[in-house]
Amino acid sequence: MKRHRWKLVLLALALVFLIGAAALFKLMVRVGNIKYLYNYMHNTAGGLPTEYSLENAFGANLVIAQAVSGTEPSELSITEKISVNGIESTKYERSEPIYFDNTILSNFSNLPGLLTFRGNYMRSAPVYGTVELKEKKFNRNYWSYKTGKVLKSNGVDYWSGNGWTGQPIVVQWDEETKQIMNLYEESKKKRNLIEVIYPGMDGMIHFLDFETGNPTRDAINVGMTFKGTASLHPDGIPMLICGSGDAQTGPYGECISPRVYIYSLIDGSKLYEFGANDSFAPRIWHAYDSSPIFHTPTDTLIYPGENGVLYTLKLNTTYNKASKTLTVAPSEIVNYTFTEKKYDEDKRYGSECSGAVWGNYIFLGDNGGTIFCIDLNTMKMIWAQEVKEDVNSSPILEIDKDGNKYLYVATTLKFEIGSHSMGQAAIYKLNAMTGAIIWKKPYEVHTVSGLAGGILSTGILGNGPISGTILYSVSKTPSIGSGYLVSLDTKTGEVIWERKLDTYSWSSGGVIYPENGGAYLIQGCQNGDLLLIDAQTGEVVDQMNFGTGIEATPAIFGNRLVVGTRNEQIIGVEIK
Repeated sequence: MKRHRWKLVLLALALVFLIGAAALFKLMVRVGNIKYLYNYMHNTAGGLPTEYSLENAFGANLVIAQAVSGTEPSELSITEKISVNGIESTKYERSEPIYFDNTILSNFSNLPGLLTFRGNYMRSAPVYGTVELKEKKFNRNYWSYKTGKVLKSNGVDYWSGNGWTGQPIVVQWDEETKQIMNLYEESKKKRNLIEVIYPGMDGMIHFLDFETGNPTRDAINVGMTFKGTASLHPDGIPMLICGSGDAQTGPYGECISPRVYIYSLIDGSKLYEFGANDSFAPRIWHAYDSSPIFHTPTDTLIYPGENGVLYTLKLNTTYNKASKTLTVAPSEIVNYTFTEKKYDEDKRYGSECSGAVWGNYIFLGDNGGTIFCIDLNTMKMIWAQEVKEDVNSSPILEIDKDGNKYLYVATTLKFEIGSHSMGQAAIYKLNAMTGAIIWKKPYEVHTVSGLAGGILSTGILGNGPISGTILYSVSKTPSIGSGYLVSLDTKTGEVIWERKLDTYSWSSGGVIYPENGGAYLIQGCQNGDLLLIDAQTGEVVDQMNFGTGIEATPAIFGNRLVVGTRNEQIIGVEIK
């Protein structure tokens, strides 16, 4: 009898051991590396006190940008290089000056829709159109379109579906342009067709009906993965610019370099490409996740690369609707790069974020932790601000009623990581004319297994009932799998509300302002949640889950949104 009891005890202990071993195995699969076990057991401090230098707002109303103490490029040991039509030059003056005035920036496009990342070149208009909400709920009867995947440059893993930043282009074509494009006949006949144009991680450019998810024309098979957000020509010309985000393995095992593509949407033909294996670049890694910029008065394309080069090309566009022809013949190809002493060892050069523009200036952040302003007419750096960490979140430009110009930027933890893979990322408000920091809101976050914590989303400047606020998603804080949605006061950086989530988000949200009142944030999350949140209080009003990560950024047009997921689906959802 005693022996039988001992057998039962041993059996129970063995069962406990097996359960414990299975739980440990499952945990280690999640952790990926035993050194990150601490992160799963301990939270960070989360939000830290806001740091102020409100006096640095002085000079924000200037029309000529200038460096101040602390933002002189020379203080960061920056050395600049310019290439004009392939020949290095010590100085440059653009033949036709670029200037983005308030009229160009506020009247962004001749066509209704979202034609670039965050809707305009200030990166401040992530939603298009108006809506009246009755139920304040997502319609569960959503459409879904299957995409695919493409082999990564390592020849083993795959890029799948749509990821960061991955906002689709959504455009309502005019009837005349619609008829000259290679749309299917049913799409040409549909009045007020709204088309989704979506370069994806599967190497395809997909074209869908925004309302139904049905294909509107044949997809373009590029064969190179697209992680970032394309841009459509804002003057109504059917021209698409998109950049591939990783090298690919070719048919013979060769490595094919990423590059920028210009496509005609009349017939889907490739008009031009550039940026592959550029010897002018300070970094061997070539990728183009930034959303390109058109300066239409001078017919100039502006495209920052993750290889550390800022490309500018006069396109010499010829477009004839009657003959259904569209061509480009680039000239005055002027490229800019800089080296910085602190970058030399680990090659931190290059921009993944999308630039913001005003006047003759572009404002950018880079992988090494510098925010900078470049004069597009001389291709010279005006000011540079050290923010220490990787800048994935795109700068947002705000111009107030008094003509003051401010930038909101945010960082991702990459470099100053402690022994337990924790450190600080932050949201900043900068004086756009001097680069000086007005306030800084830091967060202690985790960065583990190559999955960055901090702010990868681009923020939302509040309007109407939430004027004077800016909203961001902060990832991997306080726990390794959680995050915050935060609303900050734009004047002080202090928290207005903070919503802790059991997940985190790299996706950039958007706020809709119903005609019947209120303001509602739409936010995609890494666990597959799509949230509808009262943007005045942070209260979750509705949510639905799609069973897979939503890294990409939704395009919101009226009371509908479209977004791609990592499990190879593009989904279209109505907000009721």
